[in-house]
Amino acid sequence: MSETVTASIGWRWWVRWYLRALVCFARVTGMEPDWQRVELWIRRGLVMRVERQRRGSR
Repeated sequence: MSETVTASIGWRWWVRWYLRALVCFARVTGMEPDWQRVELWIRRGLVMRVERQRRGSR
């Protein structure tokens, strides 16, 4: 019996809006964002899906 593992990485619905707002506020204020906080929120917005599929049987 063999198994196949499929992994996919995606984003939560709000991540793109967060990044757009981040760019807009950085341009308007002329300030750099806090990159540690940005990284934290991006990590929270990542979604990893793992599926295990069995093929055949013995």
